Amino acid sequence: MLRIRLSRHGRVHRPFYRVVLTEHTKPVKSGYQEVLGWYDPIKHTQDIDVEAIKNWILKGAKPSTRVAKLAYKVTNDDFFKKYYVEKDIKRAKKKED
Repeated sequence: MLRIRLSRHGRVHRPFYRVVLTEHTKPVKSGYQEVLGWYDPIKHTQDIDVEAIKNWILKGAKPSTRVAKLAYKVTNDDFFKKYYVEKDIKRAKKKED
């Protein structure tokens, strides 16, 4: 089964990710079929080929949660929202003495 996931590149303390299409059994850094974009978490910038990702999903590939969130952030298309779950963060109230 094909997966669309992030592949880490860069150097120590300077991560840089490529959005890649790969077989789900392969290691993250080896042998991908196609590069679909990139993401820089330090600068919060990305360049993702959303049309290609949609095309591969329609053909049967599954995106990772992070890739689905990035694609949704770029397009605000509900097509990607079904591949991840938004969690409401509930914080405990501080006890007052």
